[in-house]
Order: sequence, then C-alpha cells, then structure tokens
Amino acid sequence: MSEYLIKVGFWLHAYDSVTIEAEDDEQAISKGKACATTLMQSRAFPETIDTDERRRGIIAYIDRVAPGRRHCVVEDITFDSDRILDPDGPQSDPSA
Repeated sequence: MSEYLIKVGFWLHAYDSVTIEAEDDEQAISKGKACATTLMQSRAFPETIDTDERRRGIIAYIDRVAPGRRHCVVEDITFDSDRILDPDGPQSDPSA
C-alpha cells in the first residue's frame, strides 16, 4: 500500500478593527475603505479568526510519497460541490 500526502486549502473568517476620526459619515466610509485595504494587506495576525466553520476550499494537491521523493498525482480538485471554491466560476456561499 502506498502513502499519500493530501494538502487541503480552506478559508476562515478573520476579523480586525481600527479606530479612526472623521468629520462626517462620508469621510468615515472613505477612511474605512483605506483602513480595510491596509488591514487586509497586513501580515500581522488579526484580532480574531472564526474557526467554528471552515468555509469553501479545494484539494490543492495529492502526492504519492516514495522513499526520498514525492510524485504529484493531481492538483486543484473538487471534493464536495457544496463547499468547493470554483477557480473558474462565480463563488457561492454554502451557508446562504
């Protein structure tokens, strides 16, 4: 019997926050968008990560493990049509 390594990619919901000052609602929205961009580009850990429900994903690869090396069997495959991230089509939220 052969040994296989399966790598699964999945998405979690992460939340972060920042406090800003603004003259009015419109400016708060504008500053909020700029802050959101900065927070999403940050490599720092967010305040919270929701691990209760893992969301959409894909099997990144399945490799057959052999002494001294691995052999790629398949990459980017679906595993459950309700939870799959379709790289070629629209995204659907399975919890909706």
